[in-house]
Amino acid sequence: MKDRDICTFDNRVALVTGAAGNIGLAVCRRLADYGVRIAACDMDSAVVEERTADLRAGGADIRAYSMEVTSRESVFAAIDAAIKDFGKIDIIVNNAGVWNHRDVVGRQRFEEMDPVEWKRLLEIDVDGVFHCCQAILPHMLGRGYGRIVNTTSIAGEVGLPGYADYAAAKAGLIMFTKTLAMENAKKGITVNCVSPGMVARGEIVAEPGTWIGRKGSADEMARAIVFLAADESGFMTGVDIPVDGGRILGPHNCDM
Repeated sequence: MKDRDICTFDNRVALVTGAAGNIGLAVCRRLADYGVRIAACDMDSAVVEERTADLRAGGADIRAYSMEVTSRESVFAAIDAAIKDFGKIDIIVNNAGVWNHRDVVGRQRFEEMDPVEWKRLLEIDVDGVFHCCQAILPHMLGRGYGRIVNTTSIAGEVGLPGYADYAAAKAGLIMFTKTLAMENAKKGITVNCVSPGMVARGEIVAEPGTWIGRKGSADEMARAIVFLAADESGFMTGVDIPVDGGRILGPHNCDM
């Protein structure tokens, strides 16, 4: 069965944050393939323009917007501009976030963490979603329809030693997703999340760390996100889908 057989979009408009990144760009590509009109948001709209140029050349209706998710004013301004340009927003993919945000690469024990860095990560990964949802939710409530999909992480499910800040942020986002889903379940709005595991940035090769024996691709993350944004997912809300090669099942320590 082809993806097109299980995902349809009835004249939908989507807004994607972190659109210039690995997963965000893959989401834009998938949505464009389904004919969804896209407001692609990131800190630098020029970078978004450059990275989505081939989509526009192929006929996609995709427009770039500058958005700094830690700034409430920036978020509201970008979303207002997108609604003005497209007339509506049916779907929001809250994908903007940071992972390895430190100057020193690698794990860091909790007692060594800089409180400024802790606060900065939560401002991006949690507060950013808060701002985006508060900006878009009244619009969706007014229309009686909406798909909200948040990019979280399996670190928010099982923890991640050396990254207490990141794990805490993603765990909070998963519970935020479930709670927002409960509040809006009877109002035509679904709220779900996808929790990526290890995602490759280049060629996918065999390597340990997952039961499948490799990292995932950005497109594999995008497929799950796009399904939760599709018309067919209307009876799914408050769901967290791990896309992690089975890593969440536990240590890979045997083959059968």
